[in-house]
Amino acid sequence: MKEWQVEDAGGGCRAFSEVIVLACQNTGELFSSTIPLTWDDGSSLEEKACSQLIQMMSEARVTRDDFFYVCSGNIFHKFHDWLSKNEYNWEVSKIDGLAHEYAEHLFHCQVVSAGFPANIQLVERNYRDYYRAVERWIYADESRLALLKDREVRLKPAETRYILKGNGKHIRSCHKCSKKITPYTPIVVYRHRESGRRVRRYYHLECTPVKPLKSTLESATVTWAACNVDGIVLGAGKEACPCVVCGQPVLPGEKTFYGYWQEKILLTGHLSCFLNGKQPLLAPDS
Repeated sequence: MKEWQVEDAGGGCRAFSEVIVLACQNTGELFSSTIPLTWDDGSSLEEKACSQLIQMMSEARVTRDDFFYVCSGNIFHKFHDWLSKNEYNWEVSKIDGLAHEYAEHLFHCQVVSAGFPANIQLVERNYRDYYRAVERWIYADESRLALLKDREVRLKPAETRYILKGNGKHIRSCHKCSKKITPYTPIVVYRHRESGRRVRRYYHLECTPVKPLKSTLESATVTWAACNVDGIVLGAGKEACPCVVCGQPVLPGEKTFYGYWQEKILLTGHLSCFLNGKQPLLAPDS
């Protein structure tokens, strides 16, 4: 079994191609590819990256016994799905070592080969300053503008702008139906920048215009007064409240179950108390 790392470089820079690397830390095998500055086949950036990685895996003669550590970047979302659907062993990971160093090296070589000063380099992952220096150099000469990425074809699909999560204590209004979104229930949040402004929109799960690609929602079903209660799990907020099961305070940050008994009475308590089947100390209100 081999362990492979998947990393990219250059995605945060407005110029030059993104570099994708497949590396085996223990054997030193290295495979790389670059995303073109533009394309016209209708595919997304994530689809381009996935297609190139599949080709690199073929060249590397990867087997299903191998294990993959893959960067969490949006560019790899399609590849994450592909690995799961094809039953590969993998996990999201922060990439260090060979794959990271090689990806950054290849991106810098690409920049230097275009005439950028070789002595200006990425230092300790300070991408902001490094990419700003590259972009200033690009905009200083009109002839270099051809090295800019095509940002239109790289726009993220709408699904990546939506995230499914647990609503906290706030009462939100659904952008579609205008009805309130009850605190401590599932919520879909739209996050994007439009005309330079940060935009947030909120939806009921049944009202969202697209199925979110991302989810941080943790749900649970517990038994209360001989009834099953569906709810969500969140880290408790700063406001102090007793656990309805054991009566002890729920401390900030503790994993806490929130659910509505008979769809109207909010139950709050330590998740562990509910899951351990403890008998409630506090009788439910009728």
